[in-house]
Amino acid sequence: MSFLRFRNRTTNHTFIITVGFLAITFFSCNSNNNSVEKEFIKLVKTAKVIEILSVNHKYYPAIIEEAEEVNLAFRVAGPILKIHVEEGQFVTKGQLVAEMDTRDYMVQKRAVEAQVTQLQSEYKRVEELNKRKSVADNDFEKMKAGKDMAEAKLKNANDQLNDTRLYAPFSGYITKVMFDEGELVNHGTAIASLIDVSLLKAEIDVPVSMYIKKDEIINIECTQESLNGITFPLELYANNIKANNNGLYKFYLYHKPTKDSRLVPGMNISVNIEYSEFDTTILSIPIIAILEKDESNYVWVVENNIVTLRKIETNNNISYGRIGIVSGLNKDEEIVTGGLNLLTEGEFVNVVKVPSKTNIGNLL
Repeated sequence: MSFLRFRNRTTNHTFIITVGFLAITFFSCNSNNNSVEKEFIKLVKTAKVIEILSVNHKYYPAIIEEAEEVNLAFRVAGPILKIHVEEGQFVTKGQLVAEMDTRDYMVQKRAVEAQVTQLQSEYKRVEELNKRKSVADNDFEKMKAGKDMAEAKLKNANDQLNDTRLYAPFSGYITKVMFDEGELVNHGTAIASLIDVSLLKAEIDVPVSMYIKKDEIINIECTQESLNGITFPLELYANNIKANNNGLYKFYLYHKPTKDSRLVPGMNISVNIEYSEFDTTILSIPIIAILEKDESNYVWVVENNIVTLRKIETNNNISYGRIGIVSGLNKDEEIVTGGLNLLTEGEFVNVVKVPSKTNIGNLL
């Protein structure tokens, strides 16, 4: 090259340094540009359009009821000495609810105890005489029967004394207290009402078209209008096999409350039954993949790492976080499931690969 013929050595040296600096700067800039370009390539998570069984929904009104309600009553009669509960109070199984004045039952028990003690003593004497053949067998058997009868009376007296204390048969809430302390009540008279809310129940009446689909039910849940759209799971535990006078079949449902559950007896609910149609399939995508724009639904379709915005039509049937597709997509197409508002038409993206559940760490 011509610059190598310069006679000024110093000038030639300076020129070479300048050319080297420009070359380094050029390659450095190119390297930085590539780094910047790579840095701005977005990473996206995707999901495939899959085919699932068609899911239908049916809605029925119902009222939440307690699992059980009982009227608590003494098994003996007498004046109420003490009531230990109040309306609305939660009680645990075995907790003392009320107690009766025991005076009369204590007197009865002592009288029978004295009789039993006397008869047991006489029985031992007669038994010994019978062994010696000094007392006839018939007389001995009469004595034994009298002793056994007295012992049975004593057991009954003890039972009656114990029955002067009324306990909760299960955990629940006291809904009503009917008597005050000091009032005289007969045996079997309800003292208080107790409800069991460890399990909540609901009943719905369904037509024959729903009854014949009971084996195809995939999910049952309910909502309560005042609970801001929160859903509560329900289970079908029984059904009538005979229709009522209106041609409807009764479904019996239950809900197992959690610590945070807000359903209580008496609430009106809407029961949503989801059931599948085994002869009909639809395309389905995660609902989080839908971008709402201009009152229409869109998805970003990924093909060869290029995203394209496509308008779709849904059937508004949402189940387990997925929604049915009527048109706009084909089976096995790949769509973006996050950061939808950050993408632009025709943008190049990198797809985040979901690790295999059977190849943790991609070691295979």
